[in-house]
Amino acid sequence: MTRRAAISSDIDTLRSIYGGRGCRRAGGYTGLEFRMGLEQFARFLEPFGIRATLFMVGVDFEPSAHRTVIQALASAGHEIANHTMTHAQGFRGLSTDEKEREIAGMEEACVAVTGLRPVGFRSPGWNMGDDAIPILERRGYAYDSSVHPTSLTPVFKFLHWWNTSSRTGGDRTTLGQMGYMLAPREPYRASAMRLAHRGGGGLIELPLTVVPFVRAPFWATFLLATGFDVFARSYRLLKAMGCSIQYQFHLSDFVDYTHPDLADQVPLPADGVYVPQSLRMPLSQKLPIFQRALSMMAEDYEFLTLQQWAATVG
Repeated sequence: MTRRAAISSDIDTLRSIYGGRGCRRAGGYTGLEFRMGLEQFARFLEPFGIRATLFMVGVDFEPSAHRTVIQALASAGHEIANHTMTHAQGFRGLSTDEKEREIAGMEEACVAVTGLRPVGFRSPGWNMGDDAIPILERRGYAYDSSVHPTSLTPVFKFLHWWNTSSRTGGDRTTLGQMGYMLAPREPYRASAMRLAHRGGGGLIELPLTVVPFVRAPFWATFLLATGFDVFARSYRLLKAMGCSIQYQFHLSDFVDYTHPDLADQVPLPADGVYVPQSLRMPLSQKLPIFQRALSMMAEDYEFLTLQQWAATVG
């Protein structure tokens, strides 16, 4: 039996996530982070012959220096998917009109640069709500990938709130509706009005992979935080149970924030924000860990884009 897997990445810049909080550079955002991260990610995947799904933010299509990189990735077969126009962390709490503007704005930006209309959506911070389903269906989306069914949802929600003291309102929320933590672990067609429930006629949901039984996270940020041994044990269980895998990265995983032109762009915990390990670890240390992890998975799994995978889900 062929095991299916996919690599996805949230292409979140420091500007998208933090809105300039903590930036100590007088000149502001330079764009180097975006270009470096995507170029490094493409080089990382090339030896494996893997095409990934890249959830991109609409405002990142605006700088002319970004467009060449985005066009090259699309031409190489990587899927460009929708991650809202402005990386609205509080997406779940927006009004229906605001949600639609966030989705439509990214679509327009993507079509203008690549000529391709995205068919997949992921809410920033997986901060999704069922009321977004009709919008995505009306706009012709093939799938959503905003559900992270981890048992650690209450812990992550609290930690996000605790670590975002400089932010307000919906920006201090994450991980969507609480019920998503109990959603199916494998790809499924959701019910028409409830994203976390199987049913007929709804969107295809491609949830992030979690470890069976304990529902622990299984993605790159967690790997850096917990170490390779935890990853290896989790992977062996997933493989033994014949589970499919969607492995998620972030742009920051492939950026070297020790670069002199980036170091003063990174916020500090004192700025009232959460600073993940990927922003504190040199790229030279991150890459070998990720290469080792992907080498393990590539031995046993066939990799698809999420668009290709969604087409196989009944």
